[in-house]
Amino acid sequence: MISKPLFKQSCKANAGTWVFVTAIICFMLAILILVLGNINVNGIRQSMTDMFITDAVESTIDKQSMTYYNLTEKALTNYESGKNNLTIALNLIGEENRTQLSMGYDSLIQAGYTESEAREYLTNGKSDDEKLLINTFISYYIMEGNDISENKIKDYVLTNICNEVYEQVKVTEGEESANYAKLFIVKAINDFISSSSDNAKEFATMYIPQVLKGIFYQQFFEYNGNTIYIKDYYSENEISNMSSSAIISYRAEMDVKEQQIRQELMQEEGYDSLTEEQIELEVANRLNKYSNQLIANKTGTLIEELPIEVATALQELGAMDIYSLVIGSIYFRIAGLLLPLIYIIMTANNLIASQVDTGSMAYVLSTPTKRITVSITQMVYLIASLFAMFVFTTITGLICLFIVGSGSITISYVDMLLFNLGAFITTFAISGICFLASSWFNRSKQSMAVGGGISMFFLVATILGLFGSSVMPQAIKIQAMDYFNYVSLISLYDTVAIMDGNIKFVWKLAILLGVGIVTYFISIKKFQKKDLPL
Repeated sequence: MISKPLFKQSCKANAGTWVFVTAIICFMLAILILVLGNINVNGIRQSMTDMFITDAVESTIDKQSMTYYNLTEKALTNYESGKNNLTIALNLIGEENRTQLSMGYDSLIQAGYTESEAREYLTNGKSDDEKLLINTFISYYIMEGNDISENKIKDYVLTNICNEVYEQVKVTEGEESANYAKLFIVKAINDFISSSSDNAKEFATMYIPQVLKGIFYQQFFEYNGNTIYIKDYYSENEISNMSSSAIISYRAEMDVKEQQIRQELMQEEGYDSLTEEQIELEVANRLNKYSNQLIANKTGTLIEELPIEVATALQELGAMDIYSLVIGSIYFRIAGLLLPLIYIIMTANNLIASQVDTGSMAYVLSTPTKRITVSITQMVYLIASLFAMFVFTTITGLICLFIVGSGSITISYVDMLLFNLGAFITTFAISGICFLASSWFNRSKQSMAVGGGISMFFLVATILGLFGSSVMPQAIKIQAMDYFNYVSLISLYDTVAIMDGNIKFVWKLAILLGVGIVTYFISIKKFQKKDLPL
């Protein structure tokens, strides 16, 4: 089925072109791998990734430091004032009245009264101050009984404050964070009591960094599929210093804002009619609103502060695999296919159409060689020459990967083998189209116009489609360009899937293989049956 003399003639006729193309594409691939391996693209990308990670970690530390300082300082202040106020209230009621109130409350509850009904009955006809004292005692009595020892009073106030913290955090952060905050405040207040400190703000300022540094040091999180450990970026002392700086800055701004709020309030209409308690309540409410806004403003990350388009582009650049883009998408699907496609267009035309056009095919067919033998021999040569070409590029790629070392580049030996296999199958499919055009037409200009035109269209469409593909960063991506990928046969050569380990590239290469087989089969049949100008 194969004519050896004809095969040797084809080898001699096209040897120069084959050697030139093979040498150039091997040289290009070698330079590309060696250059990329030496400029340490991964180091540049890792530096950008580290910048985003450290910015996010610092933002989180600052936010948690200010948030927990705010909670702790309020809780400690409320604990001190709550304990003092409760002790005064219980003492004002007196032991005899406390006994009477507790017995009366129990009797009403046993008689079927609800808690609110019992409170209303016991406070009926009393002044506002007396009502407040009675309700304060009943609330205490329900939880602690008649025991008004210092420890019981502490437990009662502590429980109330922690429940308030729980409800406050639950609304904004959820139940899990609320439970953690509650436990945190319990420990903070107990440590405050043990420290014998009398200044809630100063205690919280020193306490929060010491607690948070141990917590953050052991934490980790997921970033772009990788597990990031905070201890790889910061020591406990660095975390503590960042936390302290955030709290001190927060305190300073809150103090300035408090003075500003008081001055603004004094100038508002109706200020003179407000009681001292109402003034403090209004100041506290306004400060609380400002506090939430201040924490949000001071803890925004770099990505959050940038315009969304710029932030997205920077994140993509930080996560982008330069090797996959340059070697996989640019070289193997575009630059590395350009010269082989030119070789295919010229050689496919020379093997059939050119010989028919010049009349040399008449001498070949004047011998006992059959048409099917001619077409199969020329087909085998074209496929074999392409296979040999990519064997050399494979060897070149593997040697260069070994030289630069696996740590300097993300492309593995398996990736290199699959890239070259995919490139061979792609050129096999396109060579089938060019061979069909050569077998179909009797004139070289027609063969090259159709076969070469289709091949170049596929390559140009792939180049244009690259700017709309998923491998391009958003900063330079043109979504409309993606439509070109749907009209190019080369788009079935999915180098991104190869790099990602996604097996979908297999069925795409199978389609290309099928295109090549079908076009070569049609070429042989067409050459057998067509009229030749012999």
